[in-house]
This record gives sequence, C-alpha cells and structure tokens, in this order.
Amino acid sequence: MNLPATLTALFAAAALTAQTTGVPGMNDYTVNGLGSGTTSCTSMCFPNGGLTLNLQVSAPAGAFAIVLFTLCPCTTCSLPGPTNGCFPTIPNTACGFSTNQSLDLNITAACGIVFSAVMSPNSAGTPGLSMPLTIPAFTGLPCTNAVLSTQAAVIDPCGAGLFGLAGPFVMTQSYTLNF
Repeated sequence: MNLPATLTALFAAAALTAQTTGVPGMNDYTVNGLGSGTTSCTSMCFPNGGLTLNLQVSAPAGAFAIVLFTLCPCTTCSLPGPTNGCFPTIPNTACGFSTNQSLDLNITAACGIVFSAVMSPNSAGTPGLSMPLTIPAFTGLPCTNAVLSTQAAVIDPCGAGLFGLAGPFVMTQSYTLNF
C-alpha cells in the first residue's frame, strides 16, 4: 500500500471510531481556540511547551465544568454513557451501542485522572467557561517530550452522565496534547 492510500485508510478508521463530539452551546471544548466541533481523541502539538493554554468550553448559560487530565494519550470509549436528551443535540458516538457520551481518557491504574479543576464562566462576559493552564518549557524533539490528555464534564440538568456514574452532566470531546 502506498503512503497516500495508507493515510486515507488511517483517517477513515479514525472517523469510524469517533467518540464524543463537541457541540457549540452544549459541550464544545477548545484548546487555544482550536478543535471546535471535533470528536474525541484529536491530537494537538504545542512544540516544546513554554506557553499558557487557554482551555474553553462553550456551554449553556449557568453551567460550569470540571476539566480532567491524564498523562497518557486519549483512549476512546473508556466509559460510555446513556444518550443525553440535551439541546443542542449531541451526535451519537461509535462506542458500539446507542450513546452520545463517553469518557475518552485512559483511566487504567497506570494513567488515571492525575488532576482536575473547575472551569468558571470566562471573564469576557461571553457565554462559556474558561481556564488558563501554564505548560513548562521542554527540551528535545518537538511534540515528543510530554503528553497530557484532557476532557471536561459540563454540569447541566439535561445530562444523563455515564454508565455507573449518574448525571447531571455531559462530556465534552477529549484531546491528546503533545509538547
């Protein structure tokens, strides 16, 4: 198989395993304004760190979010959940059954959730939640020094939560951040 065909097959496979999708106004998580409307486990590269990331969630008025972090790459469908009836509607995932929610972080003992924080309404007064996250500088090959995965739970009465972990919350899409 040649390189273009291999890349096409990999992108098609990634689309088939797409997980929680960010929907503006409901559960759309972005990093430095990037990734709006994407599905979980999108990888991003911030060469060698040394910057402050602006984490934002587009969510309903009055909502707040709890953002989670691991030191391992994102893992799709770690913990799926029932379909939420929230509006705007969140598309279904590819977790193998009818759901539009999934925790897409690696929660094995080796990774686990290493820290979490509450995202508050942003200071600009516009709808949404935000949080700065300072990343130290690294030396070495760009985007091979450290991995940080992140996903947020938006606390909202319409959210059904995850199987084994009742709502009221909906999950955002997740990201694997490489430095």
